[in-house]
Amino acid sequence: MASKRFIPYLILVLTFLPLLIVAKAISFTRVDGLANNFVNTVVQTDDGYIWVGTSNGILRYDGVRFRRLIIPELPEIPVDQLLLTQESKSILLRLEHKLFLLNPKNNKIQNITIDRYGDDFQRYQIRIIQQKGQIFLIIHGRDILMFNEAKRKFESNKSSIDFPSDWKPTWVQYGKNGKIWISGLQGMGYFDPADKTFHTSSKLCALKNITRFFIDSKSRFFVYTKMRHTNGSVYLFGPKYDQQRLIGFQSPMGSNYHDFYDFFEYRNATWAYGLDIFHQFNENRLEFTQPLSCNIKNPAAQINKVAQVYVDRDNILWVATDNGLYMMSVEDNIRYIFEPKLFGNAGISDLAIWGSDQILVSSWGEQIAAYEYNSDIISNDAIRKIIFKGTPLQDSNFNYIWTTTQDPRSGNLWIGCRSGRLILFDPKTQIAQFLVPKIFEEQSVRQIAIGNDGSVWFGLDNGKVFKKEKDRFTLVNDLGSAISCIRPGYNNTLWIGTSGSGLFALSVASGKVTRRYTSGINGLTSSKIRNIAIVGNHQIAIAGYSGLDILDISAGHITQYDTKAGLPQNIVMALVTDNRGMLWMTTATGICRFDPNKKEFRSFDNRYSLMNMPNAANLLIHGIKLQNGTIAFGSDRNILIVDPTKFDNIANPKKMYITDFKLFDNYLSVDSLVKLGSVTLEHWQNFFTISYSTLSYKDQGNLKYYYRLQGASSKWIQCEPQLTTNFASLSPGQYVFMLRSQNQEGQFSPITKFPITIRPAFYQSWWFLSIVVFVILLGFYILHRYRLHRLMEVHSLREKVARDLHDDVGSTLTSIHILSEVAKKNLSDEQHVVQSFLDRIGKNSSQMMQAMDDIVWSIKPDNDLLQKIVARMREYATSILDPLMIQSTFTIDGNIRHIILDMEQRRNLFLIYKEALNNITKYAAATKVDISIRVEAAYIDLLIKDNGRGFDTSKPHSGNGLFNMEQRVKALGGTLKISSSAHLGTIIWLTIRI
Repeated sequence: MASKRFIPYLILVLTFLPLLIVAKAISFTRVDGLANNFVNTVVQTDDGYIWVGTSNGILRYDGVRFRRLIIPELPEIPVDQLLLTQESKSILLRLEHKLFLLNPKNNKIQNITIDRYGDDFQRYQIRIIQQKGQIFLIIHGRDILMFNEAKRKFESNKSSIDFPSDWKPTWVQYGKNGKIWISGLQGMGYFDPADKTFHTSSKLCALKNITRFFIDSKSRFFVYTKMRHTNGSVYLFGPKYDQQRLIGFQSPMGSNYHDFYDFFEYRNATWAYGLDIFHQFNENRLEFTQPLSCNIKNPAAQINKVAQVYVDRDNILWVATDNGLYMMSVEDNIRYIFEPKLFGNAGISDLAIWGSDQILVSSWGEQIAAYEYNSDIISNDAIRKIIFKGTPLQDSNFNYIWTTTQDPRSGNLWIGCRSGRLILFDPKTQIAQFLVPKIFEEQSVRQIAIGNDGSVWFGLDNGKVFKKEKDRFTLVNDLGSAISCIRPGYNNTLWIGTSGSGLFALSVASGKVTRRYTSGINGLTSSKIRNIAIVGNHQIAIAGYSGLDILDISAGHITQYDTKAGLPQNIVMALVTDNRGMLWMTTATGICRFDPNKKEFRSFDNRYSLMNMPNAANLLIHGIKLQNGTIAFGSDRNILIVDPTKFDNIANPKKMYITDFKLFDNYLSVDSLVKLGSVTLEHWQNFFTISYSTLSYKDQGNLKYYYRLQGASSKWIQCEPQLTTNFASLSPGQYVFMLRSQNQEGQFSPITKFPITIRPAFYQSWWFLSIVVFVILLGFYILHRYRLHRLMEVHSLREKVARDLHDDVGSTLTSIHILSEVAKKNLSDEQHVVQSFLDRIGKNSSQMMQAMDDIVWSIKPDNDLLQKIVARMREYATSILDPLMIQSTFTIDGNIRHIILDMEQRRNLFLIYKEALNNITKYAAATKVDISIRVEAAYIDLLIKDNGRGFDTSKPHSGNGLFNMEQRVKALGGTLKISSSAHLGTIIWLTIRI
């Protein structure tokens, strides 16, 4: 028998319940983290996690994210059932005919065995169910086994449950009196634990082929009988299994085959689910009905099977289907009028108050309808017939309604229509007048408002504003563009919004414009006004075609709000002020509320039982406050009635829990970490991700969440919507990860703390750093000792060379000199020839002695001090200048005492100095020489000045004196400047770096 996939009435059930019950639904499909859309089973563990079994494995949900568990011990087959055991709080898994026990703390798996059944076990239909903490394995039509958790085994226990061997059991449930009811293919019976006896009777066996039954809180029996390949039947029995009644069942839309899986009780109502079934038992009709009578089709959300319905600890329903997982909870503060057939293809054009308990709904093409809303929403079709019974023939313009307004004083109803038509209905006489004022010039009546003084105002499509005075209509003003809204204000003022000319304030008495606001700097966001609302005594809310503006009437100041300022969406449509001064508005993404005192927006979506806005037909573009203080919003096809006071329930700030700790790509066991109280990581394990949640699925969207990593930052940071924080490249140290939640009143939850330690690498430890410092210091010490040793060796070598030169070479040269002097005295023959040679010998030996003396002086380490160099320079100047009667002055800077030059530096300095003085004695013919040595910063300045004949520095000179001086200056890395001119002397300025 074919079974068509039924149109997704489950989605409709979870979104639109027409009476005082409305469900809120949140769909989780594969894109949200499910392994796939085929969800078979749901269970909640004691720590708050939701576990989901799918055809592609098991997942864990924390309210924000799904995480698929990879458990190698589990076969890769669908997870059919999940149950929580009573003793160990482990999860019992059924994967087809394989049973396992999962420890949710460490994800370890244990096999469960089946007593008395061998390889042929897989040919039976099986199901595990839980009753009062006891888990039963039902082998359909054959046996019922009980779970022995200590042995991890399903076994027969005749002392706890027994039945005849030919009973062919199908289901089991505890009754209120402790009896264990057991259905079978032969009927019903029960096992009494008191007398250990199974009981049945002809009355209990009146129905055969029972596959499911359910005992509700009133002790009534819902019994489902079914033959193979048939739809089956549901019967209702009284508490004593009497008063049998066949229960009617509304066939699912488009379905020719269905099957009951199970029953459950929720909010004092009995529900049934299964294949093409998600129905509620209607106590008035005594039948299972779909809680929505409509035929909307949504191919993207087709559901063929509801596999399980699970109630968690927050009383939220989790619905497992073949097209995703759904949340559902029941609220009583929202009601829907959802009747797409009400006006056929015509859309809703306006909402108005009608009497004390009705809402008047007008349409564009199909006249009007009224609904009572204080109790059950009841349609009042009589009002339409009364008002429109005298409609002028062949004038359809009266059916196209723009606006509807009831005069609160007289009770008269004004209806503005297309092409300048008006309907005035008197509810007392129940007579309607159909008016066509010529002054309206066939222009549609867009807005009608009743002034605070009882005057009636009309805004037309061409921008003209009229006032009804007695029995005539008077043109008051022309505002230039279509009138979009009229609102009576305080101080005898009428506020009028237009679709292009901005906002106007008119005097009710004179009709003159007293104020005008348009777009621009410090003005409105837009001159195209959708809606306006009076907020308190001093503010006007303006919904333009972009953003929201709040006008302070007293100051004339306009505050603009957009998404950056907290507005959920820039397209604002309906505006309504509730009895407490809160501004309610609709946007393209849903409903939000603005608190004028706190300047805060708060959004409400399907988590608050409010429907989504998936298309233009469902956009809420109309709004009105009803007599009882509730607010009605309308779209083209439906009406939503909300009680604004019921949205003030502030959720308590929930304690937060760490749900995942991911180190690189590996998950660590959070339970183990929490048990330890902290985590310690190595230095290279400094990239990790922490996920967290309140594990509360009802108020998760009502709170704000903050985290802080103490040790890295002192600031609380608001969490991302995913409630996940990544940390990378943390330095070794001690940290504390902290979490807290905050409700709308600013209250914070207790802080959740989790210490994290990152150990330093061995090269970051104090002992390693101490060793490194010690080694470096030891290296410097050894290098210093080596350098001292080398310096001592050089010093010793220089001393030895100087000593040897002085003792050996010097003494030899001295002997030559003495011998040449003796020879000169004893010359006889050819005295003049020998004399010349001996003179040359004496001269050369004398020069050699002098040079040798210089070398010995330069090598000797004791002469490295600049002070000793200067002393030798002074000595040399005296020895060479005084014999020539050249007066000399020697000026020395007192800072030279501690200046040390190396051997090469002082040798070159002295030779440059020596060359300069030799040139003076040979060529300058000077009578005075001034010599000065100065030390400045890191430089030594040597200045030699004479008053000789001078020379032209631009002309080339023969000889090597100046060339040698320049070469030595380069070796010193210094500068040499020579300034000279004829008859004005010469100045030599040498600068070298110390």
